[in-house]
Amino acid sequence: MEQERLLSPKQLSEIVGLSPAQIRALMNDGRLEFGEISSKTKMLTMSGWERFQRKATKVKHPEGDQPHSPLGKPQHHSL
Repeated sequence: MEQERLLSPKQLSEIVGLSPAQIRALMNDGRLEFGEISSKTKMLTMSGWERFQRKATKVKHPEGDQPHSPLGKPQHHSL
């Protein structure tokens, strides 16, 4: 089994296009998982970043996908 490469916040920031401070903020908020090597050394993985992206990605549904009634007309269902 191949071990995944560990990345520092700076290394990950260079790969994904965020600043190291933004990466650290995500880690501090508990939104981005990391491994704690020591109290000052925290390392990340690309698979952790990918999980964060999946959880953080929101999809807005187009108006046509949501059931709605025209304004002014109450929705009543006949029995």
